[in-house]
Amino acid sequence: MLKFYRNALIVFLLLVLVTGILAYIGIVKSTLHASVFPARDKNLLWVSATEPKKQVSDTRLTLKNEVGTIEYDFFLGTVEPFPYTHYSMYFVDAIQSYVQLDLTRYSNIVFKIQCDPKNVLLFVLFSFDEKVTDLNNMATRRVSSTAFSCDKNWTEISIDFDDLDTPHWWLGRYGFEFSDTSYQLDKTMGFAWVNSLQSPINTQSHIRMTDIELQGKDFRYLYGAGTLSIGIWILFFVWLFRRYLQVLTIEIKEKVKQDQQLIAYKKLSIEPQKDKEKSLLLRYMATEYSNAELSLEMAAASLGINRTKINEILKEELSLTFSTYLNKLRLTEAARLFTENEEANVSEIAYSVGYNNVSYFSKLFKQEYGCAPKTFKSLYIVKDDKEDNF
Repeated sequence: MLKFYRNALIVFLLLVLVTGILAYIGIVKSTLHASVFPARDKNLLWVSATEPKKQVSDTRLTLKNEVGTIEYDFFLGTVEPFPYTHYSMYFVDAIQSYVQLDLTRYSNIVFKIQCDPKNVLLFVLFSFDEKVTDLNNMATRRVSSTAFSCDKNWTEISIDFDDLDTPHWWLGRYGFEFSDTSYQLDKTMGFAWVNSLQSPINTQSHIRMTDIELQGKDFRYLYGAGTLSIGIWILFFVWLFRRYLQVLTIEIKEKVKQDQQLIAYKKLSIEPQKDKEKSLLLRYMATEYSNAELSLEMAAASLGINRTKINEILKEELSLTFSTYLNKLRLTEAARLFTENEEANVSEIAYSVGYNNVSYFSKLFKQEYGCAPKTFKSLYIVKDDKEDNF
């Protein structure tokens, strides 16, 4: 049984390692990344645009760089009530026609940004709206946005697409209810970074951006890894249980075979003793063990041998005390009866070998053979039947 436990532990540790590897693979595979800038995913072709294209009063935007980092300056004048500038990306196909992309696989967009001076900008997502969007007029695309802060230190910003809302000014312009703030992520047309009402006025603002990336989760890989792991562990426990029963059955049979020399109807394992007291004691216990009243005192009285001498004889011959040897005889006989009488129940066997208390008998039997009497019986008989059929 020790070898079984050692092998089971080795397999268990290997499965822990395999489960860890599967979990890692599932997590890695389920994490989606699509680079927008500076590297460009082949499925995310885009062209940039700026507003205003020409200076309006004092309001202007100047694009300085789009290699490695996106850099632009903007200046908000005071002539217009709501000065507006933005840097945008519009998705296109290979021939530079505007397209709508399905970004439902992704949950958020992440980018690094630097603003000097400190600024509050809007991240805007443009999407197609069946009711108002005209592909020949990009101003009609649906606008959904959220605000974020940035300063002269590089900051990583993560925008959750669920946090984007269509502003009231856009809904009011096209006659939508103010509660209709949702949009269709599967019809995304582009992104933009826009000044807000809290952006500094009459101040040159410098913006730098890089590492723009779409992120998301494909839970199919996690579910697949989890399902496979559960399946492996179920198979392991099924194997463990069956193997345990096999090993237990083998050990039980070996033990029964070894203990046969002690049962009452067999020849004693001890050679005929020259010492009369030893011979008398061993033969007495071999014939009287089934007596429920048998005790050390009774044996001493019947044989005329004092209690200390009886224990000394048993210690010398078998390295057992009187009570231990008595239980050994009874339990060995019980095991034999279980193997030979398929119809006998536990109570009958217990009483026949000298136990009036069935629960106590079952407890001792389990300690001796590693399983309850009913389990012993089923394992031994079922195993024998299989071997006979084979």
